[in-house]
Amino acid sequence: MANTERLTVLAKVREAKNSVSDLLEDDAIQGKDRALLEGLEAQLDEAEDTLILGELSDQIDDLKEASAALGKAVKKMEQSAKKIQRIADGVADAAKALKVLADIAVKAAAIA
Repeated sequence: MANTERLTVLAKVREAKNSVSDLLEDDAIQGKDRALLEGLEAQLDEAEDTLILGELSDQIDDLKEASAALGKAVKKMEQSAKKIQRIADGVADAAKALKVLADIAVKAAAIA
């Protein structure tokens, strides 16, 4: 693998790691989501070290393992995101219903 390719991959790994680090600064992220992100940050850190320090021909198995682990983490994040989106959709529906009810109450009060 040429140095240019290695640097391109390194840039992507660092960008992902920085994004994860930014999310970890949010105290609202707790429990399983925080643990998943912390694990992901460690995996990205290891991948970064491999790219910087290792001779890639000697690190092929490590790179494949890191890729597989990151793929699993992404699937877990996607599942969590889908669950959160379903909850957010339900909350949005409830908010809309409450607004409609409030509007009806205002109109009813104006008539009375």
